[in-house]
Amino acid sequence: MKRWKTILSVLMVFVLGAVAGALVTHGIYQQRIERILADEPKSMREFIVQRLSHELHLDAAQVEQLRIIVKDTRAEMRNVRRQFRPQIEEILARSQDKVRAILRPEQLEKYEMIVAKHKKRREHEESSK
Repeated sequence: MKRWKTILSVLMVFVLGAVAGALVTHGIYQQRIERILADEPKSMREFIVQRLSHELHLDAAQVEQLRIIVKDTRAEMRNVRRQFRPQIEEILARSQDKVRAILRPEQLEKYEMIVAKHKKRREHEESSK
């Protein structure tokens, strides 16, 4: 009986260690992603360039050409988003109204805070581009 308790205790230590390691690793990756997105768009562009450069073994000239391609693509996408922004905003507003209609008062209050937070983030992203 005492032997089983010892074995079980050792196993629990390893399992808890694995879980703790997984949680820490997940947290580190979350922070990295958040940092990349916070410094976006330049960091995201550089992330794409570095990753493709590494995976495809690009030479220096190819890397510079890729940087230009990624930058130009980003600018084109931004222009397309601006063009369709009013339609997207209208769709989002209708969707939000539909969600509001199904919520209870305490849920509605929380939902309004979520919507405001996302709106503020979108406005910040738009102003920093």
